[in-house]
Amino acid sequence: MTTLPPTTAKIELRHVTHLYVTPRQAFMAVKGIDLRVEEGEFICLVGPSGCGKTTLLSLIAGLEKPTAGKIFIDGVEIKGPSRQVGYMLQQDYLFNWRTIEENVMLGLDIQHIRSKETEEYALHLLEEMELINFRHSYPHQLSGGMRQRVALVRTLTCQPDILLLDEPFSALDYQTKLKLEDLIIETLRRHKKTAILVTHDLNEAVAMGDRVFVLDRNPGRIRKEVMIPPHIREPLPFYARNEEGFTTLFNQVWKEMEASSHGTD
Repeated sequence: MTTLPPTTAKIELRHVTHLYVTPRQAFMAVKGIDLRVEEGEFICLVGPSGCGKTTLLSLIAGLEKPTAGKIFIDGVEIKGPSRQVGYMLQQDYLFNWRTIEENVMLGLDIQHIRSKETEEYALHLLEEMELINFRHSYPHQLSGGMRQRVALVRTLTCQPDILLLDEPFSALDYQTKLKLEDLIIETLRRHKKTAILVTHDLNEAVAMGDRVFVLDRNPGRIRKEVMIPPHIREPLPFYARNEEGFTTLFNQVWKEMEASSHGTD
């Protein structure tokens, strides 16, 4: 591993480019991405379909290696998957034949870190998420929102420093989605986690993020960084939507998204 000079960035991408190659063609998913994420920040990535948002998450997770450029976590270049990074997807991927408790403990078993202490931490998280009474239930007995909360607990149980969220709310009804947004923000702040959210919902991005990055496509590049002011980013997402200036920020991100979709400057 390559060690960098001391830096405050929790995550740093330096000139990251990634190319997908098939027998018939080569496709550049992202090009020349420079991005710094500070410890404890919540960053949102938005952009049209095919702009490389999920590719960036896969690269940060160490699931793929960039074609060019480097990615660092705490100043150390990543070479593959790491326990420091947890990945939560749109689908919960719970095993229907395992109880909720058994599903939550799965990551501990896979990473060979299951112990009395880590089991107690997992049960503590279930209690925080108001799921402890369902620990012996099965996934099919839970609602979609509850299943996503279980998936979050399963991810947090392994105590990653960084959480990558790939549209985890998109399949939920609006009311459940709003509740889960607040719950996730509360939980990540309480446990002092750094997070990157990929979403198509601009309202959600402005309500949840400390900063929002709009990506261009073909290939994916950072088009615009939008800073969320403290009076909007500090309240929970449900209340942030009612703050003065929220609609103006939403419209700013929307305008950049529209320009990105049409390939204009």
